[in-house]
Amino acid sequence: MKAKKTSWSKMEFKGEWAETLHRFLSKQQEQVPPGWITGDVALRKMGLNGVASGQRNKLLQRMTHDGYIEKKVFRVFDGSGRRVTPIIHYKLGKAL
Repeated sequence: MKAKKTSWSKMEFKGEWAETLHRFLSKQQEQVPPGWITGDVALRKMGLNGVASGQRNKLLQRMTHDGYIEKKVFRVFDGSGRRVTPIIHYKLGKAL
C-alpha cells in the first residue's frame, strides 16, 4: 500500500519549533487596513464566484485603471500559513 502524499502546505505542524516559525513570520507580515480585500473576496462580493484568474483578473485591472477600485500589495501569510508573500488587495475607489 502506498503512503498517502500530502502537500507540505496542508500538513499541520505543531510544537515549539512551529510556534517559533509562526512568531518569526508574523513580524514580517504587514497589517492590512480595513476595507482592503483580496481579489477572490472582491469578486465574490460582486457576485462572481471562482478564483481571480484570466478574465476575472482583467476585469479587476480595468476597474483599477478606471478608478472604480484601488489596488495595493501587502505582504501577508499565504493560504498555507507558513510563508509571508506579497498578495494584491483591492478596495473601493473614488469613481463611484
